[in-house]
Amino acid sequence: MITRADRTEPDEAEPTVGEADQNSVVDLGRLAWLGTVVVCLIALLILVLQGYYGYAAVTLAVAVAAGINLL
Repeated sequence: MITRADRTEPDEAEPTVGEADQNSVVDLGRLAWLGTVVVCLIALLILVLQGYYGYAAVTLAVAVAAGINLL
């Protein structure tokens, strides 16, 4: 039986952080708009593949409107 004392745990590595100019803050609002765009594009692809072109056009318009908020 292996007990907790018998286990050899690897040494914890120091966390690595990139240079300061590589790490930027992304606020929650911007992240939400980005998520909206991604979900709309996935839905757009599914709608086009299923032949729902009208709904796909509306979804594309929503994705573009959400994308404007990322600028």
